[in-house]
Amino acid sequence: MSADQSTTTPATSRPEPIQAVPVRHPGRWVGIAIIAVFAAMLVHSLLTNPNWGWGLIGQWIFSPPILKGVGVTLLLTFLAMVIGLALGVLLAIMRLSPNPVMSGSAWIFVWVFRGTPVYVQLFLWGALIALDQTRAIGIPCGPECFTFSTKTLIPAFVAALLGLGLNEAAYMSEIVRAGILSV
Repeated sequence: MSADQSTTTPATSRPEPIQAVPVRHPGRWVGIAIIAVFAAMLVHSLLTNPNWGWGLIGQWIFSPPILKGVGVTLLLTFLAMVIGLALGVLLAIMRLSPNPVMSGSAWIFVWVFRGTPVYVQLFLWGALIALDQTRAIGIPCGPECFTFSTKTLIPAFVAALLGLGLNEAAYMSEIVRAGILSV
């Protein structure tokens, strides 16, 4: 064996470890300083500015109309989520159906309710009373058996529940459909 072969390292030896040097991020410190200044300004304003009217807020926050509004909001949220979940699962199954009528109608529903703002949908459900003042059940283009006032059939709570629930159903159907497709 020659002297050159004994001094070379074998092919299976490991390379030397890399000496990693942490990267400096001066922009982070500048960003933290700016955010800290704005946060301090906000806290100072909240504590010292009399225009916030904390006494009035404290007086009104537990008043009966506000508490009733909070209760109605929580009830609407819960019921809209229940409607959205139930109808969303049904719509997701319809979208995955090989039947083109089922999948097409579910696609149109999702497209319409996801494509229009919730506020517009709530406005349209609320304006339904002005657009159509009576609903009737009977033979089409013939005699009516029962006639209902739209105001009693769809009060404001039901209109809000329909708007929020159907919008939630459109979004929930896409969540459920994506979950089914990922499995």
